[in-house]
Amino acid sequence: MADSKVEDLRLPAAVIARIVKDALPPNAAVSKEAKTALARAAAVFILNVTTAANEYADGNKRKTIAATDIYHAIKVLDCEQLEKPLHEAVEAWKADKSAKADEAKKRRAEKKANDVRDIEDM
Repeated sequence: MADSKVEDLRLPAAVIARIVKDALPPNAAVSKEAKTALARAAAVFILNVTTAANEYADGNKRKTIAATDIYHAIKVLDCEQLEKPLHEAVEAWKADKSAKADEAKKRRAEKKANDVRDIEDM
């Protein structure tokens, strides 16, 4: 792994708690120790995927890790079952980002049109 230690990575407890809560049935209880163990396991997984992705990017003479590097790392780490959900999540994020950009562009155009009307009304 990289120079970082797992202990140095503190994933937000609230985020971990929300993910665990969303993944389990409503009546399931999870101890604080279990949430801590999940947070550490997630940190180890992130370090492993990042390291493998970075090695792949370095091998292709790039310094920036891209989504394709992450997909490759997932395969190298024998986590192919995560590839489809990851791809779907990335596509959903791209669609959401695009929709937000389109909405912001529309708001700017409306504001500009309103500003022009206000100037003309003077």
